[in-house]
Amino acid sequence: MDSFKAVTIDDQQLFCDIFSKVSPTASELTFPYLFMWKRDYNLSYSIVEGYLCMVSQSRVSFPFAFCPIPLDGRQEEQRFKKALEAVEAYFKEQGHPLVFGRVEEARLEDLKKAYGNRAAIEPLDSASDYVYLSTDLATLAGKKLSGKRNHINQFLRLYDTYEYISVEDTNLHECRRILDDWCDKNETECVHPDNCERLACYELLDNWSKFNLKGALIKVAGKFEAFTVGELLNPETAVIRIEKGNSEVHGIYTLINREFVAREWPDVKYINREEDMGLEGLRKSKLSYNPVFMVNKFLVKV
Repeated sequence: MDSFKAVTIDDQQLFCDIFSKVSPTASELTFPYLFMWKRDYNLSYSIVEGYLCMVSQSRVSFPFAFCPIPLDGRQEEQRFKKALEAVEAYFKEQGHPLVFGRVEEARLEDLKKAYGNRAAIEPLDSASDYVYLSTDLATLAGKKLSGKRNHINQFLRLYDTYEYISVEDTNLHECRRILDDWCDKNETECVHPDNCERLACYELLDNWSKFNLKGALIKVAGKFEAFTVGELLNPETAVIRIEKGNSEVHGIYTLINREFVAREWPDVKYINREEDMGLEGLRKSKLSYNPVFMVNKFLVKV
């Protein structure tokens, strides 16, 4: 069995090359995302028979494997089977039951074919991604989004004007300040230090120049009040990784969401705004923007 090793920043090009071949729709499948959450996932990987095999041994949740991904983007039954055997052997060695997590609906058939009736499949609704038309988020046109336009109109009545500024090395400290303020108000009961959104976001900000990311800050009355970060997921989809702001500034989230999509992602068809983590408030917020489809994900227990 090939050995599994921890993910480091030096693995970026390898992962990016692999993901570019499969054009992923699930928000997890970019290197910056995996790197920022490496503490939470406690991620290790191995290349087996031309497949990328990734295993999460989270200290917060249960161990699981991602469905193996072909390096060349082409699924081949025998090589896939050998990759699964390596993952099985690793889980057996570690004394864990074999579980595949965050499995995209499109990959379910591959696992069903490999395991047949042994595979118990469960929906993972809290991890499913919300995907929107970029034109909807950039314009907020139509009756269904009239409430969002009203939020921005109220913002403009209260504050008259604002500045949109791209995130650069010179203003990353403002992103960190906004993040710290948000975390101090909202992250008062972290379950585990490895499952910490502040630390995950810091991984992106501290390695800004190494990643292919876009970001924006909104300045209101001379003070930066919100920032956001995103990246390209596939040729027609961008994914939003971070969006933090001062909730006391009415409409700031609606504004930065609209402006970021309109200014930075005019050439993509879709915007993936990730999952709701099973949080009712976040679910309502994401539904209020009228997603055009969900990227559904599943647990597969063998």
